[in-house]
Amino acid sequence: MTNRLIVAILLFLSLLFSSPVFAQDSDARHPLLEDDFILSVGGFLPSKEFKIRVDGQVPGRDIDFNEGVDVAKDDATGSLTFLWRFGEKWSVGGQYFRTSDSGSLILSEDISWGENVLKSGSSVGAGIDVDVARIFFGREFSSGPRHELGAGVGLHWLQIGAFIEGEFFVNDASSGFRRETATADAPLPNIGAWYWYAFSPRWLLSTRVDWLGATVGDYSGNLWDASAGINFQAWEHVGLGLSYQYFGIDLDVDKTDWLGRVELSYSGPFISLNVNW
Repeated sequence: MTNRLIVAILLFLSLLFSSPVFAQDSDARHPLLEDDFILSVGGFLPSKEFKIRVDGQVPGRDIDFNEGVDVAKDDATGSLTFLWRFGEKWSVGGQYFRTSDSGSLILSEDISWGENVLKSGSSVGAGIDVDVARIFFGREFSSGPRHELGAGVGLHWLQIGAFIEGEFFVNDASSGFRRETATADAPLPNIGAWYWYAFSPRWLLSTRVDWLGATVGDYSGNLWDASAGINFQAWEHVGLGLSYQYFGIDLDVDKTDWLGRVELSYSGPFISLNVNW
């Protein structure tokens, strides 16, 4: 556990126990179960793993950005989520976050990037940028004074960019120092479900999972997006949240400008402030 995470948890707990409270009413519902709009902003502190492959004339092995290139893996990133309930049982929600990592390392073995080869013992730089936007349309199937269960369909829009730079060789001849890049953007539909349970008018447990396992256009593979956490409603329209989130994709890419594979996962705590009305 990093020092930043310890400080964040302590800050969360100090805010929780020092906050003024609204009256406890055994018949009152938790505000997140009845308000129409919920907006949440927070910080995501993920542990990251990613592998990239770009195939040329001869397919190469995956480049493990955690082992092959020394990149930062625990940087915090901001995230924005929203939920709008409309009608009696329908809702639409969304989330956006972005991560960016770069680093350098001396290679212990040759690696391939398309038709280019980076030689063992050379110094290389590499990086990856990932943008994730999620929108989800859901319907309640069961609800009561303390709980809500629903399911629906959604769409994840991914934008992935990776680069590697160094002295490249083609057919054992040096082509000089340069940067090679690859980009892909993928709209990936998915199905999902959620369950919320309120222990009291101030405490609420939330769980959510989205899943995709299919071939969509130029992409085929799996996507998981899940979270589980707890919300403390410090004021009637303001709450604090602490959850654990996981996002992972394992995709084969078959595009004219990128033939290869992407494997990445982000997992870790998400600390948030929500406004609801």
